[in-house]
Amino acid sequence: MVYGPYGIEEGDMGSIFGISWSMYNGYFPHRDFVYIKPAFSPFFHSLPLYLTEDYAYLINRYLYFAQVFAYSYWASVIAFKFLKLPKKYIYFIAIIGAIISIHNYPPMPWNTVDGLFFSILGLFFVTKNLKDWKWIVIGTFFLFLGALCKQSFYFFPPLVGLFLIYRKETKAFLILTVSGLLFTSLYILFFWSQDALQPFIDQMFSFTSGSSLIKTGVKSYYLAVKFHILYIAVALIAFWFAKKYTSKHITFLFTNVLIVLVLVWLYYKYQSIYKPVKYGIIHLLWILGILFSLMKSLQDKKYTILILLFSLSWCASISNGYNTPIDFSTPSILVVALICLGETFSIRKWTALLITSLYIGTFYYGYQFPYRERPRFELIYPLGDVFPRLKTIKTNKKTFDKYIALKALSNKYDNYTILPSMTLGHYITNTVNPIGVDWVFNHHLADDLEKYKQMLRDKNLTIFIDNFENHQDNYEESSLLTVYVVNHWKLVEKQEHFRVYQQP
Repeated sequence: MVYGPYGIEEGDMGSIFGISWSMYNGYFPHRDFVYIKPAFSPFFHSLPLYLTEDYAYLINRYLYFAQVFAYSYWASVIAFKFLKLPKKYIYFIAIIGAIISIHNYPPMPWNTVDGLFFSILGLFFVTKNLKDWKWIVIGTFFLFLGALCKQSFYFFPPLVGLFLIYRKETKAFLILTVSGLLFTSLYILFFWSQDALQPFIDQMFSFTSGSSLIKTGVKSYYLAVKFHILYIAVALIAFWFAKKYTSKHITFLFTNVLIVLVLVWLYYKYQSIYKPVKYGIIHLLWILGILFSLMKSLQDKKYTILILLFSLSWCASISNGYNTPIDFSTPSILVVALICLGETFSIRKWTALLITSLYIGTFYYGYQFPYRERPRFELIYPLGDVFPRLKTIKTNKKTFDKYIALKALSNKYDNYTILPSMTLGHYITNTVNPIGVDWVFNHHLADDLEKYKQMLRDKNLTIFIDNFENHQDNYEESSLLTVYVVNHWKLVEKQEHFRVYQQP
């Protein structure tokens, strides 16, 4: 968590919270602005704003770490309960799973993390006492909230239902089903009353399609095997020798050392795990885990809990962006322990201490290269000196100068918005975004490009354009609203970091 203050970028790290700020200021999702996912995540992250506007973003940023460690712990409690494993090892598995899950991911509000958090919390309550209806209803409510964070989590409540049916918990299944339908009906009724139901339906599937499901939920796992078949063979042979000629504790240590070495190599080679992990070790660990769980479930149905947890990890990996199961790595680490140690599941203190130290060291190394930022040693410029709402956050010199430029422009002009994706811009300048949405990629506008062109004209806005032509995301193609302003509006001011446009 000590690496929470380091690094910032203008897109992802404010995309959810920028929407939270708009909702806090009275905008209703889908009706007043386009949002291509269910909107519970930005609502959830708007809650700290009601406590403190000035520190809400910082609270949410550190909340990321708390969420990952919390759901890793709850998942471990659930698995240990069903598998009847020694409870004294719950914290060890949870900590390792959490450290891998946070890897070098940017600390920020994010719907995948929220979906995992509420889904696992829901499963925790549902399985707390399958004979007590109130716990099942409470659990169903949180499963429902998890599904409202991202479309891919729609799959999880039905999978929980199948899990209950398989275990012949008919009463629990009926309570889950009835309460789930009740919560869904209330949600639909509320959105209908706000004239937001049809826009919600239209926007949900404007970008997420069946092809995305196949590509990220199936093909990416196949490619993980295809691209690494030789490494898989070598690793399996090495594991077999370790298993045959050393103790189970040495085998467990060796396996975790192998995982650590791969992660460190990825950090060293790419400086971020963002790209290679898509077809890398986390997919392979997931495949290993689900195969183990399926085979063991044929012998003992208690192992179906692992299948359910791996299915949630799979739900998290279905994404047009960060399509990897790494955000929920606890099931994979638990299966590695079961394969190496067996059902007796005894871990020596020195082994646990050494493995934990290795993963903490890996975490330390990974966070030397924050997401879309300069290396850690260059992040020495405190953004709180420019915008008080970014207290404790440090960045590089170029980004620091850019925020200084934004502050000057925000003091000079009013009634403005920032294109294409400076997603924290209105929050840190304490203004309300006139168009309600800070991220104006084509797909995030859900084919409503003409509507937003008209909105810019009707509200007579001044537009700050981030100098985007050479940006890594190629905004010239992916933000046609920005291109429209550049090509048709009057350039009134040009600076190093921004250009200012007004209607001709």
